[in-house]
Amino acid sequence: MLALAGCRREAPPPRAMSRAEVADVLGRLGIAPGLWEMRTAIVDAAGPNLPVEARRRMIGPRPTIRHCITPEQASRPADHFLSGGGRPGCTYRGFALAGPRLTGTTICPGVTTRMSGTYRPRGFDARIEIDQRMPDGAILTLSVASLGRRIGACPEQSPLRPAGAVREVPSA
Repeated sequence: MLALAGCRREAPPPRAMSRAEVADVLGRLGIAPGLWEMRTAIVDAAGPNLPVEARRRMIGPRPTIRHCITPEQASRPADHFLSGGGRPGCTYRGFALAGPRLTGTTICPGVTTRMSGTYRPRGFDARIEIDQRMPDGAILTLSVASLGRRIGACPEQSPLRPAGAVREVPSA
């Protein structure tokens, strides 16, 4: 009798995607323009020889950020999502939008970012895993939770800033 234990095949990794293909997926997000508030927290940090005290300092909430998203920016969400991936050597895999659920992986030299979240016109809830190669070759993995919501209209545009500029607005 042939034993099949241990012969389970893993699914192949998602195929590489072009920036244009990823932009097409992201273009279907339907983000509402206006004043947005983003809250981010590092929920876990792990790596070989990561000192307990360093890990403790990494974990926790980050400052809340508020910024305006113009109608033009809302119509092109890929510009924001892909801005960090403009570095040479970055590839994209598995970006897909199924209803409000968005998943995808960006692989750049020294760092891999995997994200999965729910995106709606007035809010999002995402989980992000970041694997960062350290100078000694070890991998530091950060688990990040990110929540965003539209909280209202943008304040009047400053005459010193172009109409399409993203600007941070201090939190109340």
